[in-house]
Amino acid sequence: MRYILFQNATLLDCRSAEPRYPAWLLVEDNVIREISESPLKAPQGAITVDCKGKTLMPGLIDAHMHANLFSADLPGQTRQNLPSMIVIKCLEILEDTLLQGFTSVLDAGGIDAGFRDAQARGLIRAPRLQVCGHSLTQSGGHADPRLPTEITPPAEHYFAGGIVADGVDAVRKAAREELRKGVDYIKIMAAGGCASPADEPDTVQYSIEEMSAAVEAADAVGKIVLAHCYSPRSLRRCAEAGVKRVEHGNFMDRETALILKEKGILYCPTIATYDIMARRGEEFGIPSYFLRKMKIANERALEALAVAQEAGLVIGSGSDMVGPGQPFKANELELQSRVMGPAGALLAATKTNAEILGVIGRVGTLEPGKLADLLVIDGNPLENMAIFQDRNKIQIIMQDGKFIKKID
Repeated sequence: MRYILFQNATLLDCRSAEPRYPAWLLVEDNVIREISESPLKAPQGAITVDCKGKTLMPGLIDAHMHANLFSADLPGQTRQNLPSMIVIKCLEILEDTLLQGFTSVLDAGGIDAGFRDAQARGLIRAPRLQVCGHSLTQSGGHADPRLPTEITPPAEHYFAGGIVADGVDAVRKAAREELRKGVDYIKIMAAGGCASPADEPDTVQYSIEEMSAAVEAADAVGKIVLAHCYSPRSLRRCAEAGVKRVEHGNFMDRETALILKEKGILYCPTIATYDIMARRGEEFGIPSYFLRKMKIANERALEALAVAQEAGLVIGSGSDMVGPGQPFKANELELQSRVMGPAGALLAATKTNAEILGVIGRVGTLEPGKLADLLVIDGNPLENMAIFQDRNKIQIIMQDGKFIKKID
């Protein structure tokens, strides 16, 4: 047995928003064995960590990231890099995500189940992974990388993130192929997007019948469909088609939010990517069409979050960072806190995300019996949600009972 005892901590277990001090937490191998507000005796041979009043909390969870989107020119990245180079860049982004304090993530379209399995076997340094594989898109849709001037058929770029499938039968087959390859979710593009060169965010993509085919294929094996969408019209079509989780939703209105609530649909906003690209997109060198649309989407992002919260939706937390924005995933917590409050934003990125991803029995809160995924923060996140953006303040990162980072 291997024991690690954290002592004199301010415990923020994310079961509630109330910190407790002093607290002791004992890790046995890779599991939290005991938590106490009275001193615990260290087992023989235990490693002891004196937190000195610092915040001990669960590892963060990003419920919408893309390890494969490393370039400012997303349609061009697969044209300019060999598959081996793309794998290497994906691994760099995954490791950096872990070093930002995210011990679990959902890759919402791009990498395959091999990355997930490699992490589980300890072959790579990465957050614990769930994956969507290729996103399904219509011709000219958000994951179709062709420029409007290109007349050639779409090529299946393995790491571009999308498969073009038109019509009910083609969508059903594409979904089944992704499921065959071991994905955890099916991702569909139900609306236009910002990074794609041939569409607009407020448009509608895929018919209800096409989306329903993907839902049926996923449901047959006990999995769900995630949908990229922005406008009320696209959100409502997703609800009618049986989609269980919607992403972004920047133009959501109250009436649509209430429909999502009635259907029990989960909502994952991704505000940080619009915020940073609207502010720094020119500096990052993103194409003009991309920057223009990101600024439009950013204008409504916080308003949509407020509408969703008022309607009582289950709200997760995702960063959706791309290219030069990848190091800034933790900005999502501070932005969400402007609407949800610090406690609400923190719970969204821990407990609620674990519930959304179906892993609340393993991670997301600090409780005996759960995996030892935890952080030690030099400061109180509830008083300063921007603290996660300062990596020096994240003094310990532990994943599965192992120290990923430890500042003595």
